[in-house]
Amino acid sequence: MQAIRQIYQDTPSVIHISIPEELQHHPVEVIIRALDDSTNSEIKETDANGWPIGFFERTFGSIPDLPERESQGEYEERESLE
Repeated sequence: MQAIRQIYQDTPSVIHISIPEELQHHPVEVIIRALDDSTNSEIKETDANGWPIGFFERTFGSIPDLPERESQGEYEERESLE
């Protein structure tokens, strides 16, 4: 499959994208994002599973230790079903 990439140094108000014949009449995704860091701060790179890079390292241990569970009491002895 052919990918299309066009970089604009000064973005026009309207962008015309030529769609290759093999992509016409198929579902496609068009993404427009800024290349500079000032407007691109919210876009995060992801790993192979779709998680933001470093997500688990930043969040590991963020839930405080939970208190010990109280005793649940003794098991009730019941009559057998015969």
